[in-house]
Amino acid sequence: MCPTAFRRALLAACVGLSTPAIANAQNSAPSPALATPAFSVATIKPSDPERTESSMGFNAGGSLQVRAVTLKELIQLAYNLGYLGVDQRLVGGPKWIGTTRFDIDAKCDDKCASFSGNAPTKEQMATEQAMMRALMADRFSLRLHHESRELSVLALVAAHGGPRLTASPSNEPEDPFGPDGPPGNWAAKGVSMEELASNLSQLSDVDGRIVVDKTDLKGKFDFTLTWTPDTPATTQPGVDSGLKPDPTAPSLITALDEQLGLKLEPSRQPVDVIVIDSVEMPSAN
Repeated sequence: MCPTAFRRALLAACVGLSTPAIANAQNSAPSPALATPAFSVATIKPSDPERTESSMGFNAGGSLQVRAVTLKELIQLAYNLGYLGVDQRLVGGPKWIGTTRFDIDAKCDDKCASFSGNAPTKEQMATEQAMMRALMADRFSLRLHHESRELSVLALVAAHGGPRLTASPSNEPEDPFGPDGPPGNWAAKGVSMEELASNLSQLSDVDGRIVVDKTDLKGKFDFTLTWTPDTPATTQPGVDSGLKPDPTAPSLITALDEQLGLKLEPSRQPVDVIVIDSVEMPSAN
């Protein structure tokens, strides 16, 4: 499909197989001026069953267009749950939330439009996610709550010999995105270990398990990471230019060890999960 992270996936109108953000949008708060962001009007209808590709994008004015996307995918994006199709952190709800696809056209009001494109990337990502959450609560009557449950996870820890990471200069502009070239290539600036763990969780290479940061490394780091994805290139991070991953690159596990001095260890940890209390088919337009 398309390149990049949540924000770039939206800008590029990509959804289902978008690249994870090397940033945790949940850690950013919306602008005070948009404490309760919302769309002024939204049209929601079932998708054409013949359509085979999903897409979603916020335009420059802050309006949202969605094509052939399930409610489960919207929830996973709006709540930063990680790799699409991985259900570990989303519990409950009727079967149709993962099978029925919708087309959505949601218009941003003037106040929101003036903010769109002018805010720092993370702040804008958080605002857009908040707008999606408000839309789902309004039109799908989505009600949910958070719980802590002990799950099987992968702990990101220092490998034997210690981490091989470069601290980011304090004045360096942050680049929260990662893909660089074909799938299986990340280049990042100003990334914390918590953010790296969050994004590793979104890769099919970790078999749907959540990755949690246990490195005890503080601060931001610059790094590049190159590996051979364990699934076809069309479902892996990277710029969607038709390029193929390097078949001579190591696996993700080996790349983490050799290139970053990190490793993944199986563990059980309390994890925040989202439980769907109630949801309905979208209200009439």
